[in-house]
Amino acid sequence: MGNDTEKLTKLHLQAFGLSNYTIKQLVKGLNTVSVQRGLKEYAAPALVASIEERLANPKIQTENRVKLQRVLTWLSGESNVIPVDFLKGLSPERRIEVLCTRLQELETEEKILTEETSRLLSQARKMVANK
Repeated sequence: MGNDTEKLTKLHLQAFGLSNYTIKQLVKGLNTVSVQRGLKEYAAPALVASIEERLANPKIQTENRVKLQRVLTWLSGESNVIPVDFLKGLSPERRIEVLCTRLQELETEEKILTEETSRLLSQARKMVANK
């Protein structure tokens, strides 16, 4: 598993937009690994096998197929994000310089956002107090 998930609940599957019917079909033959806070947990490899078996059925609708594929992608740790080291070609000194500059920029942005947030909160408090 690419995302370090060993156990999943039906709630996890619902978060991907799977219907209750589809979830019931996926966990129908699976053994519960444990129960956490009243939710049955299923082994991720068993769910992967169940999802792959379900996807093998040609009668599965396209919308459900896409959702099931999304769950598989998440479980395998794949994504459309490709890690790239943009500083790879720079010397260590230059890397430090670039990162320090970026840090200063972010601190400036944070200060601006903090001030804006404070201003908005102050306005909100005044509006609430005037009501």
